[in-house]
Amino acid sequence: MENNFSNISHYNSLCCVVRYGELFLKGKNRHYFIQKLVDNISLAFHKNNFSKFNITRLPDNLIITTENENELTSLLPILKNIFGISTYYLAYQLESNEKKLYQFVENLTDYYEIGVTDFCFDVGRNNKKFPKNSLILQKELGEIVVKKYHIKVNLTNPQKTFYIRIYQNFILFFSEKLTGLKGMPVGSSGKVLMLLSGGIDSPVAAYQLMKRGLEVIYLHFYQQKDGQKKITDICQKLSIYNNYSSKLYLVDSQPFLTEIRHISQQPYRLIIFKRMFIRVTCYLAKKIFIKAIANGDSLAQVASQTLESLSVIHSVSSLLLLCPLISWDKKEIINEAIKIGTYELSLQKYLDCCSLFVPKNPVTKPWKKAVEELEKEILWQEILENVCEKIDLDLTQ
Repeated sequence: MENNFSNISHYNSLCCVVRYGELFLKGKNRHYFIQKLVDNISLAFHKNNFSKFNITRLPDNLIITTENENELTSLLPILKNIFGISTYYLAYQLESNEKKLYQFVENLTDYYEIGVTDFCFDVGRNNKKFPKNSLILQKELGEIVVKKYHIKVNLTNPQKTFYIRIYQNFILFFSEKLTGLKGMPVGSSGKVLMLLSGGIDSPVAAYQLMKRGLEVIYLHFYQQKDGQKKITDICQKLSIYNNYSSKLYLVDSQPFLTEIRHISQQPYRLIIFKRMFIRVTCYLAKKIFIKAIANGDSLAQVASQTLESLSVIHSVSSLLLLCPLISWDKKEIINEAIKIGTYELSLQKYLDCCSLFVPKNPVTKPWKKAVEELEKEILWQEILENVCEKIDLDLTQ
């Protein structure tokens, strides 16, 4: 990767431009976040069998070039799945020369299909020493297009906008911006261990954590060891957003299932079961040097997600516990699941271990002292130690 863009081998060629967006806010740490984005883009290209490319870093964007510019169009679907990108687009690289810019506009149909009745120019000058200012360029270049192609200027709601960005050593000319996922580059905020169920919510929660720069490692408690394809498929579906990582730890929940059936008050069993999950998750996270855990809890969605229930369940966590969907309603979660491609997978039939402890009249306002007393009815600490010891720390997928 080069750090400047002064040595363009040939002009009027296509490149791909990636704009950072939120990374501008990072001040002195900006270099770290931008480099992480560059690394993530490079990884995504290599994973999709693109190896001959160059990424040049500028103060406000990245410039991507390839040996064969026809390949650039194929890179766009890859960039749309990478967090940290505000906008991206194909642009022509022009020499930073007034005469060459006017010649390009004179021959605009060599590069673009016009096919509209009105247009405008949007001109930005990073190079303030360019001979003409933005308003003059908009006026004079607009007159060329009006006269030659017989279409009107529309400054308020044009059918087509031609963008011109003038830098010291080159000019970028483009006509369409694509919106990226925004957020922060995955991995720039560290890692999180995500409790992944077989439902709709937790994959969406994982996606939201990726958006804030966290690489997500998954932990799933299974009832039957066979039949985990649904879970691995969800991890794989999310991998394109997660730096192509789908690391998954599988933990047998049967020892807890057997023991918790001995709890005398049935309405409390699911609360205690979920407390066990949090304890195991914290244990594993510490073993693999992860500083936070997460789940798909949404406040007041079900009985075990009331404020009182969540307080009792989360109180056993010895690490920061993130709940990115805490204020989302179900419709919002479903719409997001459809958008990221996990909804249909989540609907597949699956034997969820938590469903075995859903009582007819669940407790919605559990008392922490009552829960702690009920836990004394079982040998949960001994079982917890046995379950944790059996986790294969190298068993990732």
